[in-house]
Amino acid sequence: MKKTLILIIATVGYLSWLQLFASQTLPVPHAQAESRLINPHLGTICKATAAISFGRNFRIMQLDNVDEQGVAWVHYLRPSDHSRWAIRCRLQEDRVIWMADNPDSDARWRIGPDDEKITWRISEDNLTLRLVYPDGSGDEQTFQLE
Repeated sequence: MKKTLILIIATVGYLSWLQLFASQTLPVPHAQAESRLINPHLGTICKATAAISFGRNFRIMQLDNVDEQGVAWVHYLRPSDHSRWAIRCRLQEDRVIWMADNPDSDARWRIGPDDEKITWRISEDNLTLRLVYPDGSGDEQTFQLE
């Protein structure tokens, strides 16, 4: 009888503690607390990145996909030989990070000191990309948002 009473008291105490614990808001690490918000213009930014990087017309760029991780896939067919060229893009603040997405590419994100840097900004209905090579040369182009 005494053991049963102790067991009941212990069980009730434990269940009360669980209920109290479950109702508390626990701190979540900052990295987990941030939900990934995907820029609604990511596809257009990636298409413009391919256009400025390869010196091609923006209109031939095709958006294939934007995934839940905030990566966009874009490709185009080179007019001279109809070969397919593709890239992936993601945004890091005002910077566009891209990688080639072709079977023979090295599949690395362009983030090294010897890689070009592409930044973006939106003003009204215009997207402006600025490409700067390590030697300081580069290009700036403005695209109409889709």
